[in-house]
Amino acid sequence: MNLIARVTSSGPQKPLGDILRVPLGIDVWEVKPDHLILRGTEAQLDRLSAMGYFVEQLEDVERHLSAFATAAAAEQYHSAASLEEELRRLAEARPDIAELKEIGRSIEGRPILALRIGDRRGGVPKLLFMGCHHAREWIAVEVPFLLVKELVERADEAPIAGWLGSGEIWVAPMVNPDGHEHSRTEARLWRKNRRRNADGSFGVDPNRNYGYMWGTLDIPTSSHVPSDETYVGPRAFSEPETQAVRDLVGCERFAGVITYHSYSQLILYPWGYTEKPIPDLQHREQMVAMAGEMHDLIEAVHGKIYVPQPSSELYPTAGDTTDWTYGTYGIPSFTIELRPRTFEEGGFVLPADQIMPTWEENRPAAFRFIEQLLAAPVG
Repeated sequence: MNLIARVTSSGPQKPLGDILRVPLGIDVWEVKPDHLILRGTEAQLDRLSAMGYFVEQLEDVERHLSAFATAAAAEQYHSAASLEEELRRLAEARPDIAELKEIGRSIEGRPILALRIGDRRGGVPKLLFMGCHHAREWIAVEVPFLLVKELVERADEAPIAGWLGSGEIWVAPMVNPDGHEHSRTEARLWRKNRRRNADGSFGVDPNRNYGYMWGTLDIPTSSHVPSDETYVGPRAFSEPETQAVRDLVGCERFAGVITYHSYSQLILYPWGYTEKPIPDLQHREQMVAMAGEMHDLIEAVHGKIYVPQPSSELYPTAGDTTDWTYGTYGIPSFTIELRPRTFEEGGFVLPADQIMPTWEENRPAAFRFIEQLLAAPVG
């Protein structure tokens, strides 16, 4: 039986951070200063208890899914096919400024799509927004989709017209289409892609498969065990999904990157692989300031708090997207963890009535990101 549990420390000799360094195969959902929320088997949770931690079983996973993962809710979210259909419709409606690009194909042969919008001129700054590296994070498809929808449909209005006249915006709402479809049809909490591993298990975590510092950690949040949720893959860029992003970024050399995930309401920036700060003071101050401004803009809409912090303050990861885009190319890069804040509010299974409020609060932060970086001089 899979259970959701809250784990707390029994004293100073049992810091919670140690759990993130023990190979238990657990699925880490939330990391808070005073507790962790985990998904695991009874045997895994019993081992934590035996190690001296307090383990409170909160809910059976199936009961959690029955409360939130309803058929009616699923209908409000995109499938890979319905997303492609809508992206094609947007491109066809405005061929003067929009073009749908297939940047790669998934393991199972699905197209990985990005909508490029803006004037087709060389030498202009370009931005990249991505979503759904992790299959179960459905809201991470909807926010970038709603962003590109608004940009296309309001392309002739200020300030969008000015942005599209001075640069390009690329939006890839579903980097992991195979995993996403599997989460829709077979296993709602599926995280990885659908690679068949050598040991017979399935899936590589795309957000651990990028080349910068890939494989330098071997811990539950960046695992070398193929059956684990955060399996880093057999080598850097082993997966067609990450190869597609690698090739796109290498070709277009973006001035800024935002990748959407869920959940926890966070604004994360490098590093993930180390607790040491970014050594370039100017870059560090720029990203800290941008994250702080995003926090203020998001909170002003519906009062929701998205905490800005280095990725490693959540938990250590190696081979993630933003470490790679910043570490390899120096691109200002952010991971935004969307609604909700806690699993009690749905966790990865965000109720469909939260789609529009989540987009509304992230809209001004995305627009400010565009305004800042597309207006920046090319150099």
